[in-house]
Amino acid sequence: MLSLTNAAICCAWLVFAMTILLADRKEKEKKAHEGYWEKEAGKIRRQAKQAGVSWGNTETAAIWVVSLTAAGLLYFITGNIMLFGVGWLLLLFLPRLVIQNRKHRQRLATLTVLTDALRQLSARLPDQGSLTRAMELVVESEKGRECANVLQVVLEEIRLGGNVRDAIKLWQGMVGLRKFDHVAETLIQANADGWTPAAMKALDKSVGALEDDLRAVLLTAQKAASRKRQLYMAIATAWSFPLILSLMDTGQANIYLNTMQGKVLIFAFISVTLYVVVKGQEYLSLNVDEL
Repeated sequence: MLSLTNAAICCAWLVFAMTILLADRKEKEKKAHEGYWEKEAGKIRRQAKQAGVSWGNTETAAIWVVSLTAAGLLYFITGNIMLFGVGWLLLLFLPRLVIQNRKHRQRLATLTVLTDALRQLSARLPDQGSLTRAMELVVESEKGRECANVLQVVLEEIRLGGNVRDAIKLWQGMVGLRKFDHVAETLIQANADGWTPAAMKALDKSVGALEDDLRAVLLTAQKAASRKRQLYMAIATAWSFPLILSLMDTGQANIYLNTMQGKVLIFAFISVTLYVVVKGQEYLSLNVDEL
């Protein structure tokens, strides 16, 4: 009878979650609870936009479904009604965690592609003496690669009537990395004054600094990954205590599943675990805003 009740509650919870998440947008004004979901979705989109990460309603709906489903399954398995609150915690933490990870990967990829494109460009400039012509040769020789795609956008701006300075400023805005600002100014100044040996030396020095930063970033990422593994091991160790104690035969009911104190403790364990994972990602990951 208890299993049937749990199953019924779990199914009702999932139906409720799916009804909220997949309701027709045209009916939102007629249902008060949908206004809340629309507000939360807009907040997540603004967070993603500030981070420079592409984000759509599909990602938001997927996270909501996963969060509410996880809460329902936890209740079905444990019978702890407080674990429904885990679903709301996931709704709070998961979007921020996913956005942070995407931002981190995107910034590292941008730095890698940028360094490759600039090194290719600096190798062509001494022979060509023209920034535009050097870009065209890189695009032709590296067609299909990311570094060529980046330079193609800059060339299109020049071909549409923009000058080299405006095109580089556009490139600078697209990249969005502080470390590129000095390189961009060097390109603008050298293009205006001529590609003299001194200008090429300054460009090589700027690109070399970016390459040094990239190596340092990759090394930092490796160290951060090791520390994150240590964090996850510590979390797993902490979780082993309630799991081991639950398996011990004391001749009485399971303290974590059948007593109020145990249910509160398990809810606290899960809540703190989610918080530690999110904060661990923030503190142990590279601060890509400094790039």
